Amino acid sequence: MSALAKASQEVDITKIPPQQLQELGSAIEEEVKQLSVHYQSMITAIRKFSDSKGVIGYSQDNAGGKEIMVPLTSSLYVPGVLSDEKSVLIEVGAGYFIERPMDKAIDYLDRKQKTLQESSNKVA
Repeated sequence: MSALAKASQEVDITKIPPQQLQELGSAIEEEVKQLSVHYQSMITAIRKFSDSKGVIGYSQDNAGGKEIMVPLTSSLYVPGVLSDEKSVLIEVGAGYFIERPMDKAIDYLDRKQKTLQESSNKVA
């Protein structure tokens, strides 16, 4: 039986050997570290969705054959011109992209951001 499984049962800690208490403490510390890493990943993803919405908004405002700065990463931009002013490609996971009108893309990003925000609130 793992240390965490034992922790979910009610036990008088005065009757547990010190080695098992240390194992339990280590297991709990490891779980807290993993939750912290996952929480930070969620916060990063929420920021990326927010950034993506900003990029779409910027593209809507500055489209029309004008040169814009196209984001390749959060800190690397290259000059470009939008060939299609009405739709964008959005990544839906695992390297798959779908083409959506800009308003539908913003709705998609809003839904994903809301879902991640709810999950991160639970973890917090």
